Amino acid sequence: MTEPTRVRELTIPDDDWMNGGKDNDHLTTILVINGTFHHLEAIRICEEDDGRQHAASSEFEEIVDGMFLIGGEGPFDTVSIKGDSYVLVVIPFQ
Repeated sequence: MTEPTRVRELTIPDDDWMNGGKDNDHLTTILVINGTFHHLEAIRICEEDDGRQHAASSEFEEIVDGMFLIGGEGPFDTVSIKGDSYVLVVIPFQ
């Protein structure tokens, strides 16, 4: 028998995000999940009138395209950070 899906809610305050570059197109913070450190990357997204999403900076367009390749089935849900829309990516590191 399959156990029910468990959802854990996490809210990261706007002040906990650091610029991942020279502007706000890429933000980052650090999470520790089950003892493993992760970068939580936020990539600023623009949405066209037809609902298509793309990175606000061309520097991150390949990353967003790659996200669609590994699991995107339409527009991603976004989070609001400091008034802008972002998609999130979790990356483990040592």
